[in-house]
Amino acid sequence: MQQTDFGNMMEMIDDAETIAITMHIRPDGDSIGTSLALKEALRDIMPTTSGNPRQVYVFSEDIDIVFQNNFASMRGFSKIAPASGIVLDDSGIRFHHNTPYTEVQLPHFDLLVVVDAGETHRLGENAKLVEASKHVIVFDHHINPTMPCDLLVNNTTRASCGEMLFEFLTLNNIEITKSMAEAMYTAVASDTGCFLFPNTTHYTHHVASELMKLDIDAAGINYRNFRAYDAKSLGGFTRVLSEIQFLNDGKVTLTYLPFWMQQKYQFDHEEKHRFKKYATDAKGVKVSIFITEQEKGEFNVSLRSIGDINVAELANKFGGGGHKNAAGFSTTTAYKTFTAELLAEVERVV
Repeated sequence: MQQTDFGNMMEMIDDAETIAITMHIRPDGDSIGTSLALKEALRDIMPTTSGNPRQVYVFSEDIDIVFQNNFASMRGFSKIAPASGIVLDDSGIRFHHNTPYTEVQLPHFDLLVVVDAGETHRLGENAKLVEASKHVIVFDHHINPTMPCDLLVNNTTRASCGEMLFEFLTLNNIEITKSMAEAMYTAVASDTGCFLFPNTTHYTHHVASELMKLDIDAAGINYRNFRAYDAKSLGGFTRVLSEIQFLNDGKVTLTYLPFWMQQKYQFDHEEKHRFKKYATDAKGVKVSIFITEQEKGEFNVSLRSIGDINVAELANKFGGGGHKNAAGFSTTTAYKTFTAELLAEVERVV
């Protein structure tokens, strides 16, 4: 699906003097990188119709998790505002911003841009921003976005929102700075698994090539996001990898990361992503299932596939979604119950 209405997007941005940008829960390199690059373009490069300076804020529900991962070198990262600080009342919206936190109060946001999320439930606490905004743009590359909005900008042929933002900026002759290029390169590389996932296209490589022309540290970005690890985690790595279950004649892997193990080994956001890679990359594997237990009895389920198996369709059956080869969902159903149901669904397609 392509619904890249960049013209109307420009008109809505031109008239907005206060803009909020937000993303899905448990943000990744694409949602963070695209949001920070967009913030810089909106605040520093793109003028308002009135000529007044534009106020732009980026919000994330999982601010504590975000600060543990490998994206802190991007410009503006330290100024991501925590969604937990958002308060709506009769006077408008109040929220904490920066570190140490200072309070900002506004009657509303002129515009909210939702990046990399097409369903309201994927926003978590960030969903409060919808009520606090006059207009909403959904800027997403996932299949079948359903979030109510004033403008949907959606292109499922793009591997990342970073690619979509590059296209929007270049088509409108908007300058891309080095720091914006670093953020967008992080976005593109993250959602393509450093250009190894099947969603990687010729356009992906074109975007990466153009961004690298701005003298970004692409090697450093890829090292931090895809290779570097904390040696203290090796014990936990060994434990998790030794417990991967190979099912259906080796075509399916099931990996379970209980809450107690996360507490013991203190795995960060990116280390958990690396487990998924090992489980998926074993020869003969068609579908990998990675389950993370949360503190309050909730389970996050990540699905990966090789080839033509569409795990987004599987995730949809459990209230989730995503892409053809990478999807997921959350559930509070008992572990044995939902895993039995999920494995039965997976067995039908492998």
